[in-house]
Amino acid sequence: MCLSGQVGTEERWEQMQEPPGQGRASRTADGGAGFAARWPEAGAGKRRRMLGWGRYPAWAGLLMVPAAALLGAACTVASHRDPGRLLAIFVVAGTVAAGTSIRARSAYAIIPAPALAYAVAAVAAGLIHDRAIDTSRTALEISGVQWIADGFIAMAAATILAAVLAIARWLLSLHYARASR
Repeated sequence: MCLSGQVGTEERWEQMQEPPGQGRASRTADGGAGFAARWPEAGAGKRRRMLGWGRYPAWAGLLMVPAAALLGAACTVASHRDPGRLLAIFVVAGTVAAGTSIRARSAYAIIPAPALAYAVAAVAAGLIHDRAIDTSRTALEISGVQWIADGFIAMAAATILAAVLAIARWLLSLHYARASR
């Protein structure tokens, strides 16, 4: 009698067929399935698809937007300007790159990233650019709000662009899935 209380389970277990490629002949000496059994296409001459645009996981896209914002903040500081248009261009470009590079089913994850990345990068670039403001906490808070507000239109545009890219890629993936049936 087995643990589940059913009689004859052991006999049925022995009669079950093993999955294709997992038979006893394809097992290695240690009892596990060999390389060829786990990945039958590895020896069949097929090439694995490399990651490319439209195939990256969501976390890669979520790193692209802050990386673009960091690069924009560095360029803003190097140009000796307040955060604004230059940082906004980098954030929008990073959003487009991230939205088109990740898988279609994960594109929705990019939607909140541009606003958060811009806000952090604007404050960081503003703090580096205007070092004389650190004398007063109130002046620092007002300047931080001003740096973020300068990029409001860019943050909104990048967020809307991320949403449009996510919806368009989702609709295209549905279209291709129906066409392949």
